[in-house]
Amino acid sequence: MTALARGQENTPSHVNWFMTVNGVLTDMYAMEFRIFDITAGLPGVQIFPATLGQYESVTSGPGRFSTGSYYAYDNAENKGWTPSLSENLGTHRVEWRWKFNGSSQWSAGLEDFEVIVIGGQGSTDTYIVISDIRAVGIDDALFSDAEVLASIEVWQAFLERACRQWFMPKTMTMQFDGTDSDALHLGVPIISISSLYVNNSELPLDPALYKVYSSKSYPDDRHNPRIKLISSDAHDIFTRPVGHYGAMKFNKGRKNQTISGIFGYVEEDNSTPLLIKRALTKLVVEKLSKPLFLKSDGTSTDISDNVPPIYGAMMEERTDGHQMKYFYPGGEISPRQPGLIGITADQEILDIIRLYKAPIGIATPAHRSIM
Repeated sequence: MTALARGQENTPSHVNWFMTVNGVLTDMYAMEFRIFDITAGLPGVQIFPATLGQYESVTSGPGRFSTGSYYAYDNAENKGWTPSLSENLGTHRVEWRWKFNGSSQWSAGLEDFEVIVIGGQGSTDTYIVISDIRAVGIDDALFSDAEVLASIEVWQAFLERACRQWFMPKTMTMQFDGTDSDALHLGVPIISISSLYVNNSELPLDPALYKVYSSKSYPDDRHNPRIKLISSDAHDIFTRPVGHYGAMKFNKGRKNQTISGIFGYVEEDNSTPLLIKRALTKLVVEKLSKPLFLKSDGTSTDISDNVPPIYGAMMEERTDGHQMKYFYPGGEISPRQPGLIGITADQEILDIIRLYKAPIGIATPAHRSIM
């Protein structure tokens, strides 16, 4: 969950909202928001704008930072919305509403975020915050906020490495090799595409000429994210980007396809999957509760104080020759299962990682698809 500290100005990478049509970022006819304090429960108390029932417009101006991309902006203060220094700590909610055109009805969406103490609850890029760890019994008498936050960041990095992907929206521009095919497969799920430059073109491709596979429901495209070039009756052989015999394709080359957009494995509301949050919470609690080494007094995790060698159980002892033989710690090397057993033996965590692990990309001969 996104977090803002008291007195911290919101930016486009924090409390934001993206509008897409068929997977392509699209500007709305009207876009507005308001913010509620829901720390005491729902429906909450409106805190911005100050007048009850009013909305702040971000249809144009700095609150619209890119095509179809908006963030909570305070027009009167000419800066991103900023929690006051006395703002209640805890969960707040943004209600976004928009119109596709002048005659359409208002549609709405909700986004929650945390208001935290400066330097306190967490990084804006973490999937969980310090209060999540406190809620399961790790109080500040055992570990400080700084120690908990450091552990969250370390084990979140591990989860992302183990799953080969991340679990929050990230705005990126990436380059890929063309494959002489009409389909380009990506290694991370697509949330939306703002521009696509094919075959080293200096102009972005018309969105009508490609299909973005970014569904988060059924069929779920997050395990096979891709962009497919399609034909259009509005283009003829003279105006359509061409490949072999006039067919549209991503020409074979090195980093000759440029894609800008928002990427990440997220749920329908762009939130981190609950199972990923659970796995990260369990990992942090496990690592904080079971430090690698203890000092001689048993109260510190300082590894500089006489770190003991790690032995397995004794296998054999010879008295006269003064010889002792030990098992390998954790068992013999050859029978041990490969994988993440050295990190954690929690089967639930390992199963969650297996569920959310990105598919491995394998190079294969390129052929145009039938459809």
